[in-house]
Amino acid sequence: MAALASTVSIIIVNYNGQRLLGELFESIAQQTHPPAEVIMVDNASVDDSVEYVRENFSWVKIVTSDENTGFAGGNNLGLLHSSGDYIALLNSDTVVDKRWLAELLMALDQDESIGAAVSKIHIAASKPTIDCAGAEFNNLGFAWGRGANEPDTGQFDKAMPVPALTACAALIRRSALGNAPLFDSKLFMYYEEFDLALRLRGSGYNIFYVPRSIVYHKRSEAVKTVNRPFLFHQFYSHRNRIKILAKYYPLSVLVRNLPLILLSLIYCDWVLLRKGGPVFFLRAVTAQIRYAAQGIGERLHGRSVDSRQWLPWMTTHGLRDILALKTKLGTYVQ
Repeated sequence: MAALASTVSIIIVNYNGQRLLGELFESIAQQTHPPAEVIMVDNASVDDSVEYVRENFSWVKIVTSDENTGFAGGNNLGLLHSSGDYIALLNSDTVVDKRWLAELLMALDQDESIGAAVSKIHIAASKPTIDCAGAEFNNLGFAWGRGANEPDTGQFDKAMPVPALTACAALIRRSALGNAPLFDSKLFMYYEEFDLALRLRGSGYNIFYVPRSIVYHKRSEAVKTVNRPFLFHQFYSHRNRIKILAKYYPLSVLVRNLPLILLSLIYCDWVLLRKGGPVFFLRAVTAQIRYAAQGIGERLHGRSVDSRQWLPWMTTHGLRDILALKTKLGTYVQ
């Protein structure tokens, strides 16, 4: 690897992803602006991931966890072991263009109001197709990849502020976090970056999309080792969405949209019942109730943020819009 810079720590959370790591680390080694350090947090893998990285990529700093703390907890652990002024996040199932990091750095260095910069992410092994170009969110608490599943014909080639971020590939200003962790560790996986986006915007920071920073995402490869990945995704996404609604969304927005919010929950729980069975359904509903209570408790203890800073970025959807969005995005909105 080339001589290291002194400003960026890359954090990659791994769980039984040894088959994915070689291509990822090789692409990081080719960066035109090398990071100060690359940290892999291993979430108690049993597939020899740690041994493989030690033998083949000795420049990677390995942090091991005795238990699987999820994407949220793993990144928080990585943050504790990092030293960079900027924190770069990458999914383990990605490969990055050689100017991926340099382009993100340029955006943050030029504007201190930017709390996070995000890449143009393509779906790997397909015709140029957008996985996400930043992220969006709506009045029902759904968050999704901007432009997801669209053929890339240049419609996302303009650098610009975007409503939210995806943690698949992002560069975050450490000082924008204050003394807080990257993510709410209780969210485990999914929607943790939406929580972070609301925190950043609520603190007055912007989120900026950098189309010349390119990432190739082997979508969902990192979770294919888990049992029933669709149910895994739906369980955590909807549980965490409810907490975010309860913690951050203004009461006026919640009351105005309550019928559609309830309808969306009824539908998602019906899907969980039909595909997961009654035991899984009861587990999911219990978790949703518990996380709603957590969100309310954290709101009452002053852990919410100034919604006036992020409400202008929220998209308002009706029932027809939600159905159209579900058709377009599939499991992004279920």
